[in-house]
Amino acid sequence: MTSESGPKHVIVVGAGIAGMTAAFRLEQAGHTVTVLEQEDRVGGRMTTVERDGYRVDLGALWLSYNYTAMVRLLTDAGLAAEIQPSTNVWGVLRAGKIHRLDFSRPSGLVRTRLFSWKSKLKAINLLRDLRRATPLLQWGDMSGAAEIDVENADDWAVRRLNEELLDYLIEPLCSGYFLAEPRDVSAVGALIPLWATLKAPAFNFDAGVGTLTQLLAERLRVEYAASATRVSEDASGVHVLWQRGGREHSTRADACVVAVPGPNVPRIVPQLSERQREYLSALRYIPDIRVTFGLRRPPTEPALGFLVPCRESRDLLGVTFNHNLSQGRAPAGKGLVAAHFRGSWTGKHFASDDDVVIADALHALRETFPDLAEHIDAHQEMCVVHRWEQALLARPAHGYRSLSQFTRSINPDSRIQFAGDFLSYSATNAALASGELAAEHLQAAALKYN
Repeated sequence: MTSESGPKHVIVVGAGIAGMTAAFRLEQAGHTVTVLEQEDRVGGRMTTVERDGYRVDLGALWLSYNYTAMVRLLTDAGLAAEIQPSTNVWGVLRAGKIHRLDFSRPSGLVRTRLFSWKSKLKAINLLRDLRRATPLLQWGDMSGAAEIDVENADDWAVRRLNEELLDYLIEPLCSGYFLAEPRDVSAVGALIPLWATLKAPAFNFDAGVGTLTQLLAERLRVEYAASATRVSEDASGVHVLWQRGGREHSTRADACVVAVPGPNVPRIVPQLSERQREYLSALRYIPDIRVTFGLRRPPTEPALGFLVPCRESRDLLGVTFNHNLSQGRAPAGKGLVAAHFRGSWTGKHFASDDDVVIADALHALRETFPDLAEHIDAHQEMCVVHRWEQALLARPAHGYRSLSQFTRSINPDSRIQFAGDFLSYSATNAALASGELAAEHLQAAALKYN
């Protein structure tokens, strides 16, 4: 719905899934939208690149039918035909053995030999806490979780579960979703992965996770290599300064959605309050290095990946068999395997040359999965090393209380709205839903614009 005075011009800063969703929804409502993206491609952490016929996801990998906002967006954009079925089976390493769990069928948690019967009975507390938390968890705005944000995941697991469940379920989930140890993650964060994962099949795209943002970009006006430097609001609209190729541009618009990583917001939005700046500047994003190997032959493994608990390796977080995401990830008859690492390993290697990173990645694989490492050595024909300086947001205990305070401080009638994982948590559907909320707020506010 457009305002009574007609369509508005909206600028969206950032072409990740949050910004692209906001832009699509606003265009769908009849507004004119310009997206400013500082990179030469869209997607942010929902990006896929092609290398020698392999489609390599640089950030997000896995998508779920629990991602209802994403499924709805695909349908509304006429892109539902792009959806391909995928697997929701994950293995967990324990004492040299892989225990496979199908998270679309929670009954597997009862049958698995990963946990003792004593731990399975204790897991009833986990399901109870998850059920209580579910009404407070909203994809685009997790501020409601402040109500139950009273301790870190480590303390919660010791109090409500036991050491075995902490070591072989909670720790791998916290490390996998947030690249942080349970003591550095709110207990809410330990529940979110299960809320997002359980009881739903997975899906994906043959051309990679970046398919969605790429196809949305084809329908929108995107200015590439365009870096926003200042977004300010006045009574008549917003004023956006941005640069490209060393040249500064000045654009007036009716409204703006700022969809960049939280810590980057204060430098381009000067009108934030001091408390808003403090919240955004304090957000802790964990860096990441992913090493992806293209293989002449795929390993024989049906699961999407293996999670490696800290007790099994201090370096390796897990491996994913990306060719199992969808048929289009690797050329016919070939494989695509990615190695994922803990924050301490990433910190040591972030500035290292790619050759060093690859060699040390293979060393870590040999120590934990010697057969897989041997297979990679024998069949490797391509490798991509990708670094994210701001990969995943790890909220500590009471972090959702800080989020709630920040969310309440945002004026819903402002011509500047925000979108991104700093309003929720680091997942594609969460960022997407925050983009929809930003578009909804601007739509409602547009009715009041003169």
